[in-house]
Amino acid sequence: MIEKQLDHENEEIISRLRRMRVFDTLGDRQMMEIIKLSRLRKYDPGEVLIQEGEYDQYIYFLIGGDLAIESNGTEVGHIRRLGDVFGEMGIIDGSPRSATIRAVGPSLCLAVDGAFMDRLQGADKLIAQAVFYRIFAEILAVRLRDTSKRAADMERRLAEHGLLDDEEQ
Repeated sequence: MIEKQLDHENEEIISRLRRMRVFDTLGDRQMMEIIKLSRLRKYDPGEVLIQEGEYDQYIYFLIGGDLAIESNGTEVGHIRRLGDVFGEMGIIDGSPRSATIRAVGPSLCLAVDGAFMDRLQGADKLIAQAVFYRIFAEILAVRLRDTSKRAADMERRLAEHGLLDDEEQ
């Protein structure tokens, strides 16, 4: 991994960040505060960004690349779109990482220190919390819907094969 401070004058990266839903409603001052507490991280194929079971306080935003999501050693998904957010659950509840995130190809992420909200004051803090928690809620709602659909599909397949007890159906 190569890590560097995000230069607030890097117009290409700032422009990409502004296209992300989580940042598009922030004012310039709030954006600069986040940039000060952020790092650009470049990963080569095979490098681990987040290790399942470990703790850290970073929220990640994909700027470019392809990342695999692995749980218990099994690939369960990918992160590929500009602005995809990951690592937020540990910030919300302080729990260890629930999955490993590994670079499939060269990837660039913005790593934001989740403790930045504790450093903000007054209206800036309220705005940042409202924006980030709204995004977190949307992300978790999408994931819950997907998980519920997958569970229902699995239950239906098990029932079709007679593998569910009457109580489970």
